Order: sequence, then structure tokens, then C-alpha cells
Amino acid sequence: MFRYIRKKFFNRMFLHQYFFEIYHKIFLKKNIKNLFDNGYTIYNKKFLFKNINLDKYLNYSNYNFDIDRKEIEMVDLKKIYTILFELGVISVIKDYLGRRVYSYDNSVFTLGNKICHKDSMQPHHDSKFRRIKIYIWLNNKNFKTHPLYYLKKTHKQIKNWQKYEETRFPNISQKKFDKIYGEKGNIIFFDTHGIHSHFKTTIVPRSVIELTFESFGFFN
Repeated sequence: MFRYIRKKFFNRMFLHQYFFEIYHKIFLKKNIKNLFDNGYTIYNKKFLFKNINLDKYLNYSNYNFDIDRKEIEMVDLKKIYTILFELGVISVIKDYLGRRVYSYDNSVFTLGNKICHKDSMQPHHDSKFRRIKIYIWLNNKNFKTHPLYYLKKTHKQIKNWQKYEETRFPNISQKKFDKIYGEKGNIIFFDTHGIHSHFKTTIVPRSVIELTFESFGFFN
């Protein structure tokens, strides 16, 4: 019994989740309120596509696939991050995650014209605790494309899991999720610890720049 209680309530992941929840309640900054409360937010400034040519990441001979990622080359990544710094995006991420962050999985993420009900195209959380993804929308708003699905406030509700299956939620109805359709240049933040994504049933392609940020230190 003691071992079960210790594993469930006194493990490092459980403690750091409560630590940051209490911290944000005391020192909450207005620019991350929606992100903290709901698990996602659309930034109030748009990304400016200046001096960046993304054609090589967006050109496909066909879209006969469900999902595809193309890694962003360093020369383009530096330009993207320069713009994000200028817009204050990196400051928002640090206000939410803490000052010590690193980024990875920098890619252009494209959905093709095949439906998909497996892997990341089902409701799930990323089992990473403190991690943020941002999507920079690369297409005009189109309600026939696949949105970002997010189950609001669940980033605060999930405390423990033991198996991969416990991070997947295929039986939750789409109707319970917020549907987020971006406009070109929209910057969308979401906490990947919340339940997000859903079955891909649309066939109209769309693309985003996908950047992942994670904090590091004792609590992570």
C-alpha cells in the first residue's frame, strides 16, 4: 500500500505538475492566462513571412499520404526564430515553461488526403508533462481541412499513467473538443500534456510549422 501511494502521489512528475500549477496561480502573467487556464491559445500577433521561402517544404507531387514532416534547415530555422523573438513568442514560452527551455522537432508538418485513425491522429496526450508546441499556420483558413482538436483544461487533470494505452483516448467524442482552424500566419500555442488531436477524416491538405519546446531542470 505504501509503495502504491508513494508511486502515485510522491513521484517527481506528480510533484512538478502541482509545483508549477501553484507557481502560476501566484505569479500568473496576463500573456499566458488562456494557455494556463485552457491548455491552448492563439497569439495576438501573426507570423511575418519575410525573407523566408518555404516552397521546398510545401511542394509535393501528390498528397497521397496521411501525415508527413520535413525537417526545417538551419538557415531557415534561424530566420524563423529571429521573427519569433521579435514578436515576443519566446518570452511567452519562457513565462509558461520557465527560463530554461530547449527546442526540437522543428519541421513543416503537412496533412495529406488520406484519412487516418491511428498514432498521433487519435485523441492523446504526449506523456511529457511540461511541454509546449506551437503551430504556425501556413494556409488560409479552410473549414474543410483538419483542425487542431484540443480538449480544454485536460492539461491540468492528467497526473499519472503507467502504459502507453493510458495516454490514448479513442472513445472521446469529437464534439467535446475545441476545433482550432488557423488563418495564415496564426501562431497557436498548446500544452501537449492536455488531450489533443482526433481522427483525421478530411482529405483537404494543410500545413503548419511545428516547433516543440520543453523545460529542463529538477522538476522535468
